[in-house]
Parts: sequence; structure tokens; C-alpha cells
Amino acid sequence: MKRLVIAGGGFAGFWSAVSAVRQASRLNRREALDIMVINRDGYLGIRPRFYEASFVSARVTLAKWLDPLGVDLVVGEIIDVSPAARYVRLEDGRTVAYDRLILATGSRLNPPTALRTGSFFSTDTFEEAAALDRHLRALAASGFPTPASRTFVVVGGGLTGLELVTALPDRLARLAPSHSGFTFHLVEHAPDIGLAYAPDARRHIAERLQHLGIAVHAGQDVVCYEDGQMTLTTNKRLSTQTVIVATGVTASPLGRAFCGSRDELGRLQVDAYLRLPEHPEVLAAGDAALARTDPDHWALMSCQHAMVQGKFAGHNAVNMLFDEDPIPYGQPLYRTCLDLGPGEALATAGWDRRLRRTGVEAKSLKTEILTEWIYPPTDIAKTLAMAEPAIVS
Repeated sequence: MKRLVIAGGGFAGFWSAVSAVRQASRLNRREALDIMVINRDGYLGIRPRFYEASFVSARVTLAKWLDPLGVDLVVGEIIDVSPAARYVRLEDGRTVAYDRLILATGSRLNPPTALRTGSFFSTDTFEEAAALDRHLRALAASGFPTPASRTFVVVGGGLTGLELVTALPDRLARLAPSHSGFTFHLVEHAPDIGLAYAPDARRHIAERLQHLGIAVHAGQDVVCYEDGQMTLTTNKRLSTQTVIVATGVTASPLGRAFCGSRDELGRLQVDAYLRLPEHPEVLAAGDAALARTDPDHWALMSCQHAMVQGKFAGHNAVNMLFDEDPIPYGQPLYRTCLDLGPGEALATAGWDRRLRRTGVEAKSLKTEILTEWIYPPTDIAKTLAMAEPAIVS
């Protein structure tokens, strides 16, 4: 009996497991393979939805899919990996040996230095999103008695930051319909908002922020945040009880256990088959992996890349275990859909993020993505069929 261990039960880890089941069954080797997913909890977190006001359904129970597929789920925090001995160690002292390992441990928030010791909120995990929700509800229950309680600052103007800050006005209005006088601020280190987008898309984002009355502080950093007072690099001061950090993420520190090249975000560079060149018994997928989608681009830390990489990683891990040829990963198609608050979104195409849709049409697409596309089908047979690795072009 051979053992495939998948470290992490997010998008990459989940689809690695399903793809591995599919390919092992296809090779008639399912009974010869033990597939195990180790995750910090029993859920697949639908991370792109954590910014929403209603996110209770933004995680699903892993066992609902893994149990029928015969995949073992181990709930625990992995604290160490020994590539030489081929085992992972859990926080409770357990060790799990592997013949092949898929590193799908994701990423974590990388807050600015000035905020690392302060009190802030984020939506990086389900628990953190829930903490923000409790905080906003507590402010509403208190009646927003001070200007600082009515002032909301989002730090980070990337996709997550934009979706957070444009959702807040409506979110607060729904929590406290009789209150007004809220102010919203977006702080971004880059000299402008949305630099990753094409000019037409950036203009649309800027117009939307202006329409919602969101004050933009581009080209600025947080110098300090103490006792409810935030100071920016221009000496601008903001009094607030709510700072939400959305400044990007870095790869899980578990990747440091392995030799090899990595980027500034801590992602391990993989070959065309998602293997670590220095550790061919290990594959990486999702936010842990630095993978080429095509000759000109690297995958981003996004669910659209994690899901597809997981399908390739699971397939290839099984093939390697049973002396079959792996297949190269590729994903040249790149699209984004940015939520910009009630009734508005922005859909782009291509790596230069050219504007394709806005308004109701884009909002409908965003809703479909968040409620259908990124969830596994409830039908196990359909889930297995979707796990087939395929070049997205």
C-alpha cells in the first residue's frame, strides 16, 4: 500500500485529493493507494467570500466529499516536514509518513510592519472574518457613539481590499439603517489604485470609489496605529476603531522545510509537472507553488489557479507513484471579476486585465462565480468528473 499525503484542505488540496481518487481509479490502483488530507480544521474555506456580509455558507464540510471517496481526513496543524525521512509532524506530536506529498498549505496574511503588534481585523480566514462581523455588529449595537466608531479604514488596495471597502457602506447601512455619518478610507502603498488593471478598468474602479464616497490615500503607508489613532506617511491622522488589513499574503512557512528556489512571497518554484526539483517525491500546488501558467506568466495566489493546479497535482502524484508519465500543467487563460459593491462589479480578460463587463452583467457573473463555480458539486460523480486536469486556454 502506497500513501499520498496532501498537506492542506483548501482549493488546491481538495482538488488534489479528488483528482488523485479519479486517476487511481482510472489506473485500477485505488485499492493500492491510501490518500490522506491533513487540514487545520474540517472545512474547505471559500476564501473569496470572506469579505461578504453574509458568509456563513463560505465554508463547506470536507468529509461530505472525502468520506464517500475513501479519503482519510486528519484534522490537525502541521508544524514540520522532514523531506529526508518523508514524514510530516502535527502539533499534537503525531507523525504521518508519506510516499508522495502534495504541499497545498496555502498562504497567510502579511500585515504591514506598523500593524503587526496592533489591533486590526482581516478576512484572511473564516475565523477572522467572523471576528470582523462580530465587531461591526457590536458597533451597531452601541449606536456608533463616536466619530472613531463611524470611521472605517481598509489598508491595502488590491482585489481583496477593494471588495472589502466597496462592500462596507451597504453592509453598515444594513446593520444600522437609522445611522449615517460613516466615513471610509482606503490606504494603498502603490502610487495609484488598481495598477494591475488596464487603464479603462482603473478608471472604472476610481469612479466607483468616488461614487461611494471612499477617501483614497494612495502612495501612503501606515506609520503607526495606537490607541485608535492611525498616522500615515504624510502625517495624515485618522481616528478609528476599525482597521481592516488586506495587504496581501505570503506562502505558508512550511515551505521552508524544502530546498529550492522561491520568490519574494515564499512560494517554492516547481517544474512543469508541479514537482519540487530538489524533492521529486513532493509536489506543490496553490499558494505554496510558484508555477508557470505559460512561457510568459506565473500563476497568481488565487482560487482560479489553485483549483486547476490541484487537479494536475493529484493526477501527477498518482502517476508518479505507479510509474506512469505525468502531464504538464498549463493555464494561459486569465480572467478576473472584481466586486465593487451593490449592483456593480468589473470583469476583465487577459493578463493585462482589460475591461470586458461592468454593472449588472458583471455583478451577475461575480455572483455566479461565488455561489456556483468555486463550490464542488454536491454530486460525487460530477465532482470526480470535474477533477480531470485540463489546460485552461
